[in-house]
Amino acid sequence: MDTLLIAALTALATLIVASLYGLVSTAIRKRVQIRSPEARSIEQIAPAVNALLEANGPMMGGIIAILEAQKGICNGNVDAALDANRAAKKEFDRYLYSQARIDGRMI
Repeated sequence: MDTLLIAALTALATLIVASLYGLVSTAIRKRVQIRSPEARSIEQIAPAVNALLEANGPMMGGIIAILEAQKGICNGNVDAALDANRAAKKEFDRYLYSQARIDGRMI
């Protein structure tokens, strides 16, 4: 009986220590952030990647419309692709313009 009680108390103590360690490490991880130069570089490049991803869909649509037109399929797809590409270019130009500004002024 004593052995069973000791084993149960040991298991309980181990569970409590592991839980406390988990709580403390989670609390510290939420408050302390170690930033590497790579993380800062990724943060800086993320908007450019997002802008390119947004422009990629209309570009692919344009390529598909060109290939369809070469096959003789002209059902408004070229006009739709042109509109989509023009809108994507405006958005991408807006992004480039915003990135080219320093302290509210253009370079």
